[in-house]
Amino acid sequence: MNSHLSLEEICRWLSGECGEDVEERIRECPACQTELRQFRNALAGFRISLEQVPVPAVSYPRSRQTLSRWILATAALSLMVAAPVYWNARQQRAAEQAKADELLLERVNASLSRSVPASMEPLMQLISKENQ
Repeated sequence: MNSHLSLEEICRWLSGECGEDVEERIRECPACQTELRQFRNALAGFRISLEQVPVPAVSYPRSRQTLSRWILATAALSLMVAAPVYWNARQQRAAEQAKADELLLERVNASLSRSVPASMEPLMQLISKENQ
């Protein structure tokens, strides 16, 4: 191997994905060893800085919280208005259905209380006139 290791080869070596030729180059080349050492130091410094600096807490802007409250208040108000309207409409439909059922029962009752079917009533009137 004539040239020095590339950054990609160093990264693969650090992650354990390298071949024998890269291992051999690191053992034999002081420039590659220095490059690898500098890269490791940079990574270690980055890791230490992450450990030392706390991650800031995520906070939402005040306007977003206010917007959420307005949305919840609007939803609650809509529910308070819609629930009685729905309940009233439901009761009106039930009352109309009860009236329709009662009218149907009256018709059935009238039909059942006849002495003869409606189609035979003219014949019964003729018979009643003859008997008079």
